[in-house]
Amino acid sequence: MLDTIKQFLKEHEIDEKAGFIIAVSGGADSITLLHAFKYLNLRIHALHCNFNLRGKESNMDEQFVKRFCETYGIPMSVKRFDTQEYAKKKGISIEMAARELRYDWFEEMRKKKKMDYIVVGHHANDLAETLFINICRGTGIKGLTGIRPVKDRILRPLLSRSREEIIAYIEQNQLGYRTDSTNNSLDYVRNKIRHMIIPVCKDINPSFLNTVRENCNTLKEVEQIYRYGIDRLKEEVISEENGETLIDIQKTLAAPAPYTLLFEILRPYGFNATQIEDILESSDAIPGKQFEAEEYLLTKGRIYWRLFNILEKEDKRTLLADSGEYHIDDSIFQLEEQDINDSFIVPRDLNTGCFDLDKIIYPLVLRHWSMGDWFCPLGMKRSKKKLSDFFTDLKFSAKQKKDCLLLQSGKDIIWVVGHRIDDRYKVSPATKRVLIIKQIKGI
Repeated sequence: MLDTIKQFLKEHEIDEKAGFIIAVSGGADSITLLHAFKYLNLRIHALHCNFNLRGKESNMDEQFVKRFCETYGIPMSVKRFDTQEYAKKKGISIEMAARELRYDWFEEMRKKKKMDYIVVGHHANDLAETLFINICRGTGIKGLTGIRPVKDRILRPLLSRSREEIIAYIEQNQLGYRTDSTNNSLDYVRNKIRHMIIPVCKDINPSFLNTVRENCNTLKEVEQIYRYGIDRLKEEVISEENGETLIDIQKTLAAPAPYTLLFEILRPYGFNATQIEDILESSDAIPGKQFEAEEYLLTKGRIYWRLFNILEKEDKRTLLADSGEYHIDDSIFQLEEQDINDSFIVPRDLNTGCFDLDKIIYPLVLRHWSMGDWFCPLGMKRSKKKLSDFFTDLKFSAKQKKDCLLLQSGKDIIWVVGHRIDDRYKVSPATKRVLIIKQIKGI
């Protein structure tokens, strides 16, 4: 294990005098990582996240890591998170919330402690599991390359070692470790793969994990060749004119793989696989056929598919600093704060937004839509929805998208003005004070 880490640092030209943040959950892989880095006398600082998801078990993990670090004289920090509240507020899964929280904190602490890298304990079994997950969900060539050993400041030096080898190291050094009870639950996709699929693969091929690692390494080089070829083809078929991207139809059709080339060109602009198939089939259609995705519109011409940003505009933002009256373009926005009682009736006028004042963060920001915007529409029980999908449901035209105003509190969109407020900011039985905002058009 020690040789594996030394070889990893050498292979990736990482100075052994560098500083390393070690992510430590208390499991066998992270304890092995922490012990090995300490044994190699590297400059380290351990970080443990308590996500408060497993009650006493989470606290026992935290205490175990603290005792381990005290025993070996390893500096460490712990942070507790309200993961469920964060996931609810962001409208994301618990798993995604935990990932965002830990990596944001790791990077924050890396800078604070003046360290160079963040080291995590993913191993060969994780690599195989991730590969299967990507295949099950659908993936391109990138997803077949598995987990990258180095990504930005994040290092994964144990990807070449199996869980069995990690357990052997633990037992050899009498280290002890914590086991997450949820790892045995078949309610999770990764656990189904771990307990039901990987064992069968090992029966077929005892060296299955090594085979996966070798295939992933080979496919990483294949991906590089693929990217090189795609970039060369893009240069041949794409040109720019007056702010528009022109895609030569005949040159695209003459490429070795027209669909794949068009997919790689258009996917970054928000076009999905079905749309791209339709675009390719439109090559023989009369000029004028249009396809819309996110902020972009693609129009079929005689020679080119013409792609342009339909929402390109100055990023105009208006701050509403307090209650009062604001004149904005051709509208007046009236903001009124009000104490309420049980007899209060929430206004039903679409041009009036009524919010729980205690949740509001001033100044409010009035702005237009940007790609990636989302909110939790009223009535959807805090379910996250992209604004692009919301607009599609309302059958918005490109102009309606461009003209639609959004009201933002802090980082949250709380009102698609004239259409729907955010469920998280609605007036509830517990609300004591409200903010009422009226839009008066046509002044």
